[in-house]
Amino acid sequence: MQKLMAFFDRIFGCHHSQLSRVFTICGRTYLVCCTCGATFDYSLEIMGIRRPRRKQNDATQKHQ
Repeated sequence: MQKLMAFFDRIFGCHHSQLSRVFTICGRTYLVCCTCGATFDYSLEIMGIRRPRRKQNDATQKHQ
């Protein structure tokens, strides 16, 4: 199932180029797309994006 979701993420996921700076909040390090609000986990070990996460408003609702 994860392979199918990764496939759809590549096709329909965020393809915008304007990303925020790297944030680390509550132990989570990520970037945010300035156009659509998608979040991307960021790895300090590889100094790059791991994989797309979810829309910003979904993440906000989860932490409240």
